[in-house]
Amino acid sequence: MPGTEDHDIVFRFRLHKQMLNGPSRSGKFRPTSNLPSLPPSKFLILAFFVMDPFSYLSVLISIILALGMTRVLAGVGEMLQARSRRHIYWVHALWIANLFIYLVVAWWIFYRWRNQQQWTFYLFVFVLASPTILFLASLLLFPREGVADESVNYKTHFYANHRAFFILMALFGPVDIVDSLLKGMPHFLELGLPYYVSSSVFLAGLTTAAITRNQRFHQFYAVFFFLQTLVISFSLFRTLM
Repeated sequence: MPGTEDHDIVFRFRLHKQMLNGPSRSGKFRPTSNLPSLPPSKFLILAFFVMDPFSYLSVLISIILALGMTRVLAGVGEMLQARSRRHIYWVHALWIANLFIYLVVAWWIFYRWRNQQQWTFYLFVFVLASPTILFLASLLLFPREGVADESVNYKTHFYANHRAFFILMALFGPVDIVDSLLKGMPHFLELGLPYYVSSSVFLAGLTTAAITRNQRFHQFYAVFFFLQTLVISFSLFRTLM
């Protein structure tokens, strides 16, 4: 059982957290100037005991997104390490950039769930869908790990796996729309016309990319998707709301 000192540390941790999150419902902060700083070791241990639901659930979300980023970065590392045996295809390389940006954006906008008061298991499973889709897409974008000594043609690999890759990416759009609606209608309406248009173009383009093997279309769409992603990311998600 925690002693008096531990209770005091828990109290000070909650107080520090309140100062980070903003004022209480009364609109007032409690003074902290005369309180000593928390010992780092106890700060980390006791953080678990005062963790709110969002912080607790975000751990698994972060792990899945981090696994996707790790696979992308490891894949790029393998391309550089064995570049003499790797035939780079610029369309494939651009989709690596596209996917990495989407992984970063997914991590960035997950913070907007922080105000969710009541979490259910079903809601949590749904929120897991987007990170899982992106992680699976990262696996499809590269050959299996451990083939650094083998010759790889990324153009062949890209078109051999393009259907499954783009189907997964296309699923991200509807999931994201439902995700935005679950955050509340005011939030969904606040996203505005650019979000509605980009989501429609996103779904149409990725569905077409999954169906066709036309190289000119894929060359055009890789560039278009990259520019669209940059514009939407900086226009809609530039601040950590």
